Amino acid sequence: MTRPSALRFWLAIGWLALVAGWAWWEYSHFSGLYRWLAEWQIAKWGGYEQVWTALVPAFILAIPAFRVLRERELLNQASLIAGDDPVPILHRVRSGVLICGVILALVAGGSYLYSQTLPDPSDPPATVDLAALGGAAPPTGSAIFARAVPDTDRALQMDEAFRSRSADIDHQTIYVPVVAEGAAKDAPVRFFIDRASYAFADSGEAPRTNIFLADHMQGVLVENGLPADVVAAFEKQGVATASPHYLMTTNSVGGRQTYYIVTALGGFIAVILFLLAAIQSASIARARRRTA
Repeated sequence: MTRPSALRFWLAIGWLALVAGWAWWEYSHFSGLYRWLAEWQIAKWGGYEQVWTALVPAFILAIPAFRVLRERELLNQASLIAGDDPVPILHRVRSGVLICGVILALVAGGSYLYSQTLPDPSDPPATVDLAALGGAAPPTGSAIFARAVPDTDRALQMDEAFRSRSADIDHQTIYVPVVAEGAAKDAPVRFFIDRASYAFADSGEAPRTNIFLADHMQGVLVENGLPADVVAAFEKQGVATASPHYLMTTNSVGGRQTYYIVTALGGFIAVILFLLAAIQSASIARARRRTA
């Protein structure tokens, strides 16, 4: 078996990065193959699996890169069995792990730093008077609506189930269009508000459907804050969404949530890779002592 070149190795790593970026883009924008698969599942079963819809196509596309990495690993093992000096092999493995860890750490750090430029949910709320605002852009961040009417007749309910060994939880989010007092309801909707509810499936309860409080429209106002699949669902039921639109979310971190997720995942994987690099360093030291 011919040893894969360093170029093939880094091309495989680059391909994995491209596939991961593509999968994340389609998931976050509800577009392309991800959207087609989601809509096919919705038409067939009435819902879709968000995680598996993104992961399965990404895994299939990543198979060629996995094969290159597997070939490299098998050749490394064969070299060690043949009695070759293990130090160069361990050096290559450690270098690859370190580079990937540094890249992920930079992504995690950049995501966190960017999240801090977004509005802080803990700031005192600004009053957004929809009737007086007209077509002007509202201030984003912590806010409270005034002279606003929730259009509950056009509310959209999104359900999602979380299954684990300890509990099965049904999560429901209701997205409600909000219009200014006296405004026509046939124009594209600029403002929305969300409410979330949870219920344990084994308790026999159902998520509450009366969780929307018309007299308590306070939260974090996020520009273009509706998830892409929610925008598509509104369009399917005939509710046009303005561009830009604004979501008053009750999520405690507001528009920072996606970036916090990227930070947490990237940082977690980077820490694992750095630990693996440390283990490789210890293995290199032991190998050098044995050959000394």
